[in-house]
Amino acid sequence: MSEVLRLESRGPDETRVIGAQLGALLGAGDVVLLQGELGAGKTTFVQGVARGLGYDGAVSSKSFVLLGEYAGRVKLYHADLYRLDDPGQVA
Repeated sequence: MSEVLRLESRGPDETRVIGAQLGALLGAGDVVLLQGELGAGKTTFVQGVARGLGYDGAVSSKSFVLLGEYAGRVKLYHADLYRLDDPGQVA
């Protein structure tokens, strides 16, 4: 049986802190999938994850570019797939 971890944030700064804490724990090969409505804070969370991985540059929404790559302690790939209609389009 899998465990569920629920984290709540009261705003963007807290969301980044939670992301940074997770980022500090991640290693090569780990995969994190985020799902939520537009404006839910996914990119804000990824900004925190990037900080936790040691990346200090800008992390932006991938609304117009499907994939962003950020180099920190390990590489972070930030993909935004909401515009795709079919899983086969990922390839």
